[in-house]
Amino acid sequence: MNLADKAVTQVEMMKIIGLFRKEGFTGEYETFQRVSGTDREFFVVMSNEQGIKALFKASLMLNAVEFQYVLDDKHTFVTEEADAS
Repeated sequence: MNLADKAVTQVEMMKIIGLFRKEGFTGEYETFQRVSGTDREFFVVMSNEQGIKALFKASLMLNAVEFQYVLDDKHTFVTEEADAS
């Protein structure tokens, strides 16, 4: 099993949320996913009061949050479940 398939733990989520709050971000946390090849970086989808969703990269290694892009018709965030059939 590679690291990207490993579920994000509650402890990791709390650390990530702490990073966002430290940086002044507010909103709803939609999804958390590991960045492929690492266990200390994550992609996070957040939405604001207007329902606009954005993708961020959060690094527990660097204690940093980095905006990636707004999710819209041209930019989507795909979470694929492995089909065992």
